Amino acid sequence: MKKKTSIVVAGSILLILSLGAFAYFRNVEFQKNFEAPKRTAQTVQFRVGKEATLVGVINNLQYYGFIKDNDAFGYALEHTKDTTLTNQSAIKVGENTIDTQSVYSISQSMTAGELSDVLLNKGSYEDCNNGCPPGLFYPELLPGGELKPSEFEWVQTYEDCVKARGTLTSEQYKGPKKCVIEGKEFTKGKEGFETFRGG
Repeated sequence: MKKKTSIVVAGSILLILSLGAFAYFRNVEFQKNFEAPKRTAQTVQFRVGKEATLVGVINNLQYYGFIKDNDAFGYALEHTKDTTLTNQSAIKVGENTIDTQSVYSISQSMTAGELSDVLLNKGSYEDCNNGCPPGLFYPELLPGGELKPSEFEWVQTYEDCVKARGTLTSEQYKGPKKCVIEGKEFTKGKEGFETFRGG
């Protein structure tokens, strides 16, 4: 009888230890879904347009390598503190909101919590009435998040921009002549370029 009891107790202890180990490793695997996809990565501009949806935002972030798991990121969005005022066209995430018509500085080296904080609290309104640079990301990305090679990398000056058939300022514009190509704005007679923000 004592032998049977010992076997039952040993079996119970083994079962409890096995369940505990399973729960621990399952939790560790679950926590990995919240980690940053990369240790280091460049910062890019992510544009959330007027017609964007929560599913679209999450799927794009996953497709371009900014999050590891859609469900884990959705959880992070719902449980990160939202400190901004809600606008009418914002995307609802439980009690939180992501502003549309906004640009966000994000990186693949951000955890799900850090990325959630940026989307909930750190957007910059973008007025696209006169046009915005095309695409979701600036600079443009390939699926997985690598930078897309530019066919206009050789453009380094205003004159290069004109040769590449960039967009020139209107003749009625009174300021210095400008040329815009692939989100870069060159000013005639000035070194380098600035990031074109629309307007």
